Amino acid sequence: METAQILQHASLLTLPQLQVAEVLSLRAEGTRRRDLARALGVEPDDPRLEAALHALRDSGLAWPDGEWIRTVELHKVLANSYGFGRAAAHEMTYLPLEHLQRIAHELGVPGGLGDRDHARLVRAVGAALADPDFVREQFRLAPKAAQEILRDLATGEPFYADPHALLALRTNRRGTPLRFAVDRGLLVLNGYYGAALSMPSEVGAALRPGFRADFDTTPPAPASVAVSPEAVDRSGAAAAGAALASVVTLLEECGRTPVPILKAGGIGLREVRKLARLIDSDEEGVRFWLTVAGMNGLIGVAGDRVAPSAEFDAWLKLDPAERFAWLLEGWMPMRAAPLLLDGRPALVGSEHDESSAVLRVTLAAVLASLPPGRGAAGLDGLAAMLAYLRPLVAGDADEVVPLAAALWRECELMGVGAHYAPTSLGHALASGDGERLAAVLRDFLPAAEETVLLQSDLTAIATGTPSASLSALLDLAAERESRGGGSTWRFTEASVRRAFDAGTGADELIARIRAAAAGGRVPQPLEYLVADLGRRHGNVRVRTVGCVLRSDDTALLGEIMRVRSLARLELAELAPTVLSSALGPAETLAALRQAGYVPAAEHADGTIAFERPARHRARGTDPES
Repeated sequence: METAQILQHASLLTLPQLQVAEVLSLRAEGTRRRDLARALGVEPDDPRLEAALHALRDSGLAWPDGEWIRTVELHKVLANSYGFGRAAAHEMTYLPLEHLQRIAHELGVPGGLGDRDHARLVRAVGAALADPDFVREQFRLAPKAAQEILRDLATGEPFYADPHALLALRTNRRGTPLRFAVDRGLLVLNGYYGAALSMPSEVGAALRPGFRADFDTTPPAPASVAVSPEAVDRSGAAAAGAALASVVTLLEECGRTPVPILKAGGIGLREVRKLARLIDSDEEGVRFWLTVAGMNGLIGVAGDRVAPSAEFDAWLKLDPAERFAWLLEGWMPMRAAPLLLDGRPALVGSEHDESSAVLRVTLAAVLASLPPGRGAAGLDGLAAMLAYLRPLVAGDADEVVPLAAALWRECELMGVGAHYAPTSLGHALASGDGERLAAVLRDFLPAAEETVLLQSDLTAIATGTPSASLSALLDLAAERESRGGGSTWRFTEASVRRAFDAGTGADELIARIRAAAAGGRVPQPLEYLVADLGRRHGNVRVRTVGCVLRSDDTALLGEIMRVRSLARLELAELAPTVLSSALGPAETLAALRQAGYVPAAEHADGTIAFERPARHRARGTDPES
């Protein structure tokens, strides 16, 4: 198993399981069950130990082999446990072959001086040192001075750096007390730690007097308080509705004006604050929804800016429950912790990204395990459970509090938890039952509203989540005033004119509004507003021109308009003596001259603009400089 896979499996261990794995990691070539039990302070047949070993076996990290327990390379992931050094398999990897052969010979390992397979020698020496009785026997054979040094290293720091002793060792000076320990692998000089000897963890664990590892098999019992399931679900449903509205608003704003990305990556604080003002949110919400949208493929990078992806348009066409299921699917396993506000730009990762996915799933399970009608008394209790259930990634209870707070806030925003208790959505999500989850989502987020209540004060009210087509119509012809569980728009002259500017005629607009109105009723003030603006729209028109041609000779202008080679100028008559050209003055002059005419440029006051040849000169050098 690769190191990354070992770490992934180990990250899912509970505290007692991890504690057993830490003891096993001290001996890379295996640990006898009785030695493991002695280190943990329990009997070999203790059911708690059996349960932990069963979990390690299920995860592929350890397995029984007679009286021994073999493991994957746990020593690479769980190094330096309890202040011991690295395992012999690590410490001896870079030793010269002849040094390894000497160690094997002195320890009586089969093969000894005749074995030239470096890796096999490392494993054989590690297997010999994995027997604590054998290590203690070697210790008893060591000179007194060597014993003192070994005892000190076993009970303290596992490194020895006395320069005089090391010099005597390197020069093979007779009588050095370290030679015995080095020749038997009790101490290793491999240059990895510079000018120091290191003690393998197998040796330290065998020689530390009364060594006892932690074995905490009783989980914490966080205080709980009574909560109303109905109130929890009301809060969760409101949060889910607000979540959908926030994502839609944010991404539509990014679609109108793509958000620039910093040169170093991510979206800067100024842009986050700007988006927060535009969508009536806070910085925390903008950071979170940008990340959730990104993890769900709803946004992408267009050049150096962030904009909605094509998936966003497909997502908008779904029912609210389906939209939210899409968000949940990407949120739960996402490797990102956007609410750990540590000064990072939005959409930039942190050191907690990998662990956040594991802890988010664990927190959902912790919430779902609370008794019905009960919620945690506070965040500390939830953090303590995370530290117990996933200690490798969470750290201790104090270290995990900031991350637990960020993840709990995510649960609130997603409608999974409220009042430190799980909502029905939280229970369904933790159950892994897709049908149950879909049913809860339909309760939380009813089908999209296809009609809207129009009122005489020119407002339009959608009591639920509006459909994509209804939102598109109202966002085109009215100004949105509120979002969430219910949305409100207001028709104004500017908004109705915007619909006309987009190509919608007055009759078409009224017909579309009537089709979307509850009961087909359109208030008279709204009909008057649309009709009046429809009559006036386009009375004054603005055309883009590159320049104008002016001549008192109207016949000449008529001739120029008929010249086929000048068609690209898109000439149009503005007055009998004035034509417009789609191209600028320089291009228009060049085209007329190429066609055989002799035009002249003109100033705004009507005088001819003479074209004098430019005269370029090099900058002179000051002879006195």
